[in-house]
Amino acid sequence: MMTVDTPHQIAPRAASDDTRLQSVATRWAGVAFALAFVVTALLTWGDRRPLAGEGSIGDIAAWSAAVAAGVAFGTTFVVETSRGHAAWRQRLPLAKRVVDVIAMTGAMVMLSYFIVLAAANLFQLGFIGLTIDPLGGGVLAGAAAAAFAYAASLSGARVTSDGLATLATLVLFVGTMASMLSAPDESWWQLHFSQLGNSAALSGYRFNLALIVTGIVLTALAGYIGHDIERGLVARGVPPRRTVSLLSWLFAGIGICLSIAGFVPDAVSFVVHVGAASGMVVVFGVFVFCALRFLPGLPREVASFSVLVIVGILIAAVLWVPIGYYNLTGMEFIAAGLLFAWLLVFVRATAAYAQDPEAARDPGAARDPEAARDPAYAQDAGAAQDAGDAP
Repeated sequence: MMTVDTPHQIAPRAASDDTRLQSVATRWAGVAFALAFVVTALLTWGDRRPLAGEGSIGDIAAWSAAVAAGVAFGTTFVVETSRGHAAWRQRLPLAKRVVDVIAMTGAMVMLSYFIVLAAANLFQLGFIGLTIDPLGGGVLAGAAAAAFAYAASLSGARVTSDGLATLATLVLFVGTMASMLSAPDESWWQLHFSQLGNSAALSGYRFNLALIVTGIVLTALAGYIGHDIERGLVARGVPPRRTVSLLSWLFAGIGICLSIAGFVPDAVSFVVHVGAASGMVVVFGVFVFCALRFLPGLPREVASFSVLVIVGILIAAVLWVPIGYYNLTGMEFIAAGLLFAWLLVFVRATAAYAQDPEAARDPGAARDPEAARDPAYAQDAGAAQDAGDAP
């Protein structure tokens, strides 16, 4: 006889899954701590190192955290995908799936590296003259590796559009800040942000790499946003195919333009670099227009905020030319801030849009259309309707 899972039976199953993910993350943290401790102790044996600087404990800890976070994130994401999480990604071409994993893993590596490096430099300013012995250095590097391996494992296990948007924003912000603080030309801001990428020093590579990685992460995010939009359209009885394809490609175009701007610095080709940067804003405007035009039921607040962002970017451009209130750097700073503020708001809106609109009116009577594809939910629905009718 077929058994039917009740909601009370489904809840413990979810709790059990969360417990498993926590256990996996804890194991990653333990392994990362042990390896980072041993490597750091061996590299610094017989010597005392400062907290920050070349060859310092902070430098080693940053690399340890970056490697641990990258391995934990990438491995956990692949394993959980093979277990059925985000099964919709199987519809994507293999090459796209591989690029997405590489991009998300690379973003996690960059973010972990820069955060630990920044923390080490900050503490060095507070503890001037402090040096660390090999065992103490091993503990510090191990702790950094363990913390980021734990966080990366949990992030990789359940990737969401909101999480990817936050990751992309942080990578661009932290990478740009790192480039600004290490730029050999202190007057770079008198020209434009692209001047950071024109430097042959480490700061130039950091800035360009931040643009490239952020852009590729946005192309990965395009798939998640498209999936959320698809679920929302299906829940509202609207054929999703053409709309999802159009909006996904437009959003991916924003990321592609950003990556091209990083691949081709201003000093290499002014036309290509500026064209990519300008194209990113144009594609963004087209995306917003299409989203407002083809997504029925999109909250008015989101539509209003999207229009305000576009108007804000236009005003920022006018304040640069012809008014001359500030230089190009000021305009770029405001435009980038508005774009990524919109990104964080929009991905949350599409995640909410993905829900069955009936759920908003009666949470106990409607289900998440994605959850309806779960056999447990389909069985539970069988008493009321045929499982094939579930959205």
